[in-house]
Amino acid sequence: MVLIRVLLVDSEQLVLEGLGKLLDSFGEFTVVSTAVDGASALRALRAHRPHIVVTGLNIAGAGGTHAARLIRNDSEHVRIVILSSHQQPVFMREAFVAGANAYVSRRISAEELRQTLLAVHRDGAALSGAAAGLILQIASGQRPEQGPLSHLTGRERQILTLVADDHDTGHIAKHLGISPKTVRNYLSRIYAKLGTPNRVQTTLYAKRFLGRQWHVDGVPAEM
Repeated sequence: MVLIRVLLVDSEQLVLEGLGKLLDSFGEFTVVSTAVDGASALRALRAHRPHIVVTGLNIAGAGGTHAARLIRNDSEHVRIVILSSHQQPVFMREAFVAGANAYVSRRISAEELRQTLLAVHRDGAALSGAAAGLILQIASGQRPEQGPLSHLTGRERQILTLVADDHDTGHIAKHLGISPKTVRNYLSRIYAKLGTPNRVQTTLYAKRFLGRQWHVDGVPAEM
């Protein structure tokens, strides 16, 4: 039996070790290497030639989507599986545009992960209903729903725009005429609505998507 060769990419060593043990226990897979960022993933890809790369979104450097793009540009035949806690369409869309073959939740069971990886290796893709619908939208040129950004208030959009421009809390408070504590309260609500865990990830999200949909003053841009 030829084992399916897997490269694991994640910034957390505990995640890499846990996934490695899980995949090795299945019998069909062998973990040939691990990596913590896009650069080390590329080195491992070239050295070990895996069949599948499993990567999280929150990895060191520019993130898992950027790593997926680097891997896809380097090897068009390798299968890429994004394993993420973020299930919003905007994250899924970027992952598929970058070249992912599957986008799955970190909350799936061990058997679901096993079946997903087998399907990706066998068929080239494994799509949930939501992911399949999104792929059809991308293929047909339709613009997907605005997603989490559409749930932000005008003030939240103003603050997010300033965050994307790398302004600190004190500057944002002074610019908007509110207290730093109020800014922090707004940021907490923004994190919850976008599904981002901290300011760094929120800034990355905003830099990618906010400028495409909103003017600096928080008024919807013409699409």
